[in-house]
Amino acid sequence: MIITAIVLWAVLGATVLFWVYASLIEPRRLHVRHIEIPLPNLPPELAGLRIAHLSDLHCANQPGAAQVPSQAAAETLRAAPDLVLITGDLSSGSGNMAYTADQISGLRAQYGVYAVLGNHDWDSTLGNYLFGSPEPPVTLARWEETLSSTQVELLENASRTLVIRGQTVTLVGIGDPSCGRDDLPAALANAGPADLKILLAHSPDAIDLPGADWADLLLAGHTHGGQCQLPGWGSVWAPVWQLRQRSDGLFRFDETVVHVSRGICAGMDARFFCPPEVCIITLVRGPIQQMSATPRFVDEAECSGAPS
Repeated sequence: MIITAIVLWAVLGATVLFWVYASLIEPRRLHVRHIEIPLPNLPPELAGLRIAHLSDLHCANQPGAAQVPSQAAAETLRAAPDLVLITGDLSSGSGNMAYTADQISGLRAQYGVYAVLGNHDWDSTLGNYLFGSPEPPVTLARWEETLSSTQVELLENASRTLVIRGQTVTLVGIGDPSCGRDDLPAALANAGPADLKILLAHSPDAIDLPGADWADLLLAGHTHGGQCQLPGWGSVWAPVWQLRQRSDGLFRFDETVVHVSRGICAGMDARFFCPPEVCIITLVRGPIQQMSATPRFVDEAECSGAPS
């Protein structure tokens, strides 16, 4: 009887400790992760280019939600990247637009700050589906007007070509595939030849879009790394249509390298072995065959009409 009681108290204590750590400690322990990403066709002039990849800030004007996004912005500035790229869910909902703009207003880089929107930015969440979306309805024009006070430029199914160190770098951003706002053909319509091609998408399911192999580098978020990861197993679950292995980190398909961020998430969601992160990417020239590869789930009929 005594042994049973000791075991039960031990289990209860471990459960409480787990809850405290996963809910109150790790979500607020922002990591700044530095990684090198090899690209086989990277021009020598672009070797060493530093990109800050941010995702899923989920800015919200409520207690406990402000610290991590503002810390992420400060850490990004401290790292002094050449380019800042944000892959969606800037806010926890359109009602936080103005607050979000205030939180990220300090972000800047020599070659600019670019972002796509995610499902929370569009109020496209289960809660909104069940209980109704805020009024007035969110529009791209509202987001663009709100962010006009910042250095952030939205790329929603659009492209931008930059000249960096004498080389052309084309950024293409698509609407969020997880809520059906993507239009990759439209985004690629004005994207000409470039020395470096980067595709921004909120969800890693963009991998399966016909034409996604246009990119040398695809950046995504949405998954929060699965929130909780088990050693040797990885994420138990993640909001991706196909493979949970796509929920975090660095991998490839064909000749395209993919980086999926664990996100920042305003310090509000439980995390375990999956801390929020600002990722500072340094591009290098090198082979990618050593990276783990993901299969693609592309409709062959659609693929035949994809842009080259």
